[in-house]
Amino acid sequence: MQFFNPLMLLGLVAAAIPILLHLLNLRKLRTIEFSTLRFLQQIERTQVRRLKLQQWLLLVLRTLLVVLAVLAFARPVVRTSLPVLGGQVRSSVVIVLDNSPSMDTQDERGNRFQWAIRQAEQILSSLKSGDEVALITSSGVLQSKSLGFTTALGAVREELQSLPLAYGSVSLRDMLDAARSVLATAQNAHRELYVISDFQTSMLAPREDSLKQIMPVERVIIVPASSGSNLGQFDLGIDSVGIVTRLIEPGKPIEFAVRIRNNASSDARGSVVRLRFGSEQVAQRAFDLPAGQVRTLALVAPAPPGGAVAAQVELEADACESNNVRYAACIVPHMPRIVVVGTPKTAMYVEAVLSALGERQSPVVERVAPERLGSVQLDGYDVAVFTTTPGPSAVEQLRASLAAGRVNALIFADAGTPIEEQQRMARALGIGSLEQLPRKENGVWELRSLDEQHPLFAGVFRREEGPAALAQVESPGIQQALPSTGGVALISMERGAFLSEHTLGSGRILYCALPPTLEWSTFPTTGLFPVLVGRAVLYLAAQGTIGVDVTVGERCQLEIPSRFAGESAFRLRDPAGSASAVEPLRIAGRSVVDLGRPLVPGMFTVESVAQREAVAATAVNIPAEEALLHFADANRVTEYISAVVGKKDVEIAEPETPIGQLVARQRQQAELWPWLIGGALLAAAAEMIVAARIARRSS
Repeated sequence: MQFFNPLMLLGLVAAAIPILLHLLNLRKLRTIEFSTLRFLQQIERTQVRRLKLQQWLLLVLRTLLVVLAVLAFARPVVRTSLPVLGGQVRSSVVIVLDNSPSMDTQDERGNRFQWAIRQAEQILSSLKSGDEVALITSSGVLQSKSLGFTTALGAVREELQSLPLAYGSVSLRDMLDAARSVLATAQNAHRELYVISDFQTSMLAPREDSLKQIMPVERVIIVPASSGSNLGQFDLGIDSVGIVTRLIEPGKPIEFAVRIRNNASSDARGSVVRLRFGSEQVAQRAFDLPAGQVRTLALVAPAPPGGAVAAQVELEADACESNNVRYAACIVPHMPRIVVVGTPKTAMYVEAVLSALGERQSPVVERVAPERLGSVQLDGYDVAVFTTTPGPSAVEQLRASLAAGRVNALIFADAGTPIEEQQRMARALGIGSLEQLPRKENGVWELRSLDEQHPLFAGVFRREEGPAALAQVESPGIQQALPSTGGVALISMERGAFLSEHTLGSGRILYCALPPTLEWSTFPTTGLFPVLVGRAVLYLAAQGTIGVDVTVGERCQLEIPSRFAGESAFRLRDPAGSASAVEPLRIAGRSVVDLGRPLVPGMFTVESVAQREAVAATAVNIPAEEALLHFADANRVTEYISAVVGKKDVEIAEPETPIGQLVARQRQQAELWPWLIGGALLAAAAEMIVAARIARRSS
């Protein structure tokens, strides 16, 4: 026997009240002198015995009335199958169902997710009229769905039958905390909790014992959807997809790094990984992978002419489908609009490089004489290339455009402008101090090192064996230079940086210590010159070309590039291709589009309504830990759940026992409070009858 309201048993103390009243009401019989007639004495003794019996009966009835009433409020329950006692007790049942991506796995029982749904349906079938149920799923917690009990069992069954797999995951503790909140609102005193999951090890987040609370539940039943070991069938999963190419150009190769894991106990031989841009397959590769190992593969495909690219990497079908696909996003920028500020002599080599830039399309290049720069709106260009030093008014114009992020600049040293004027320009634009390297009488100045990891040079130069970082870079014969001592050095030389990067507000500046002419060096005739000029303008024009990688359910905000920040209307396109109008938010001087918490994987793109081009993109993927098909054993799961709910006697459903039988067998209980109330009413009626008879005899 157990009690739903055991604290009510303290009311049994009230059973002493009738006894105390009885003792207080006892009156000692007075001795009355009668005649010595024996007959009268006999009558007196008979009446006294009858009165005492009636008083004791009244005491028992009153005490029994209190005891039965207290027991009824304590709601005792006994396990029985006798129908006369009322059958099973009304219950409030919470079903925690894991529908995370890892549940989409095949084993000897078939698909684990479908098996889990069947278990939940059997639990529903065991419920009776008056029972209430609440269904808590991973997707429901992700969506912050309103959770609560319902007695409409049919509606819950329909919800189960139409329940899809979630693309994200939540920790087991979060789902149990949601169950705790729901159980606190239960209408029935008998409460049960069923947890159906594969219990992936990543679900078992560290417990916060200091915040532990006892869950208001009588029974906790664990229903494992896995055997507690790693997957026995063949399964490969994609851990991550990264874009190696940092500077994306139309028609040029884009390299992807794909990390693949073998979750099975057998080696993978001749497996194939494919790369798609949208629906078009653009690359594939066969590979071998030993059991339990991880390998990173490279996939390369040419970039499309322009626009957002939804890259999808996929594996062949196996035991788990959810970890076979992963996305990456990038934007192939259109060829930039470039203004070259300089004379025909200083701009000659730069214009030659820019005219040859691009395979399928060429940049828009316009040369402006230095004296006409004041009449030109720099905001209409992506990059401004200065082959001569701008004057004071042009510096202020450039400074304002750079600070607002409306243009970026590539600035060369000028052989025809005094050093002092170039120093003033450098200080005004935040380039820092310029250190003059005088002309060498014997020999030349040489480059020292190059940042091969910077997007400007990543993957451009091949290194031969040996420690020299510039083994494959042709150093120009430098007679004279004006290196910068500030910013980030991309190519270093004596006393400063040959090429340095600087920021001014939202704008970026690349400064080169040599002029693009032959007066100070042979720089324009070396192989480094076209690489530096061509990639520099593409680098400065590219903003947000590599998409952000986020997880399903993670908060995502896409920053709008500075040159689009003044626009007030954008279009958000989801993975299904549907478009909706969005307005940007202004946060700390930045313009961002808030995507909230995306719940489906794929590429989301923000497009400029005015200029009709993609300006930002993000790839949303299932959590990386879902590709790690490692499952906790029963002992670890039991210990974890027991600690979270604050209950030691946690049950585990055996695989060979149908869950419906387990539920029915354990719930064959009957509440005794109706019988106790009936007994209390009978005791009250008997007490009234006895008390009335005593009163009549006394009168």
